[in-house]
Amino acid sequence: MMKKLLALMLVIASASICWAGVEKLEDLKTAKIGLQSGSSTEITIREFLDGKTENVSEYETLASLIDALKEGKIDAAVMDLSPATYFAKEDKAIKILPDGLKTEEYGIAFKKGNPLKAEVDKALSELKADGTISSIIAKYRTDYADPEAIDYNIGAKNGYLWVGCDAAFPPYDIKTAQGFVGIDIELCAAIAKKLDRTLIVADYTFEVLPIALNDGRIDMICSAFTILDERKTTMDFTASYDSDVETIVVLNK
Repeated sequence: MMKKLLALMLVIASASICWAGVEKLEDLKTAKIGLQSGSSTEITIREFLDGKTENVSEYETLASLIDALKEGKIDAAVMDLSPATYFAKEDKAIKILPDGLKTEEYGIAFKKGNPLKAEVDKALSELKADGTISSIIAKYRTDYADPEAIDYNIGAKNGYLWVGCDAAFPPYDIKTAQGFVGIDIELCAAIAKKLDRTLIVADYTFEVLPIALNDGRIDMICSAFTILDERKTTMDFTASYDSDVETIVVLNK
């Protein structure tokens, strides 16, 4: 019995020596990876692993993804750098590796053929030119706005602008007790002003957002939503309004 126990301990020790954790990009190929379901990271990881995704687990929210990492269910969490920076700042138990996977561009998505896209593209162009977008982004890199201070343009002449987002994706989309806040929320408020519409924000998970768009529950998706060729087959996108890098989050040991 003692011999069996010693043998088992040697196996465990050997496995611990062989597995040093995720320290660089290539380590992902032999690691247990977690990502947010419905996100563009699914496509990036599938390509990176040549379709071998048996060690990949999906989680509904970034918060649950971080929890899985801390509980040892996964070796690494893959997500965009901006939310990763937010979580790493709040929780010293995790850290971001310097290696990034891929740079991605964010755009606003519409159901195919929706003429509203042209109006929003024009508004985006004007908001880029006058510095509004860069100002909003810069603010959220260091601070957060008061949700109650965001102007939803209530009572506008041209009706409503229904925007879908996943409001658990800081610093772009956040739901608080006082209301919604984030880069995308303020950007859409500025767009609604340009179009003289009242902004209505609808909170869905990333997985549900394309369904809500197709069903007509929302006019557009604005939720750090990556412009992808795969998505372009079913949606139309505006020009990019921001970009980010998909990065690796691990335990801070």
